[in-house]
Amino acid sequence: MRKFRWLDYAIVFVLVFGLGIINIVPPAHYAAVVASLAVSAMLVSLVVGTVTNLAFRSRKRN
Repeated sequence: MRKFRWLDYAIVFVLVFGLGIINIVPPAHYAAVVASLAVSAMLVSLVVGTVTNLAFRSRKRN
């Protein structure tokens, strides 16, 4: 199995989630907003992390 760089996923998730938390104004349903923000941050980190893992994957040498 390939070794993925999990740090890519974690960094992008923390950045997207942190920036989202900073920018929200406290609405009546604060928990729902945080939950949807966490889901969207996971999706963004999945896409960006996968792209960076594919772009910077190690090439096997013979």
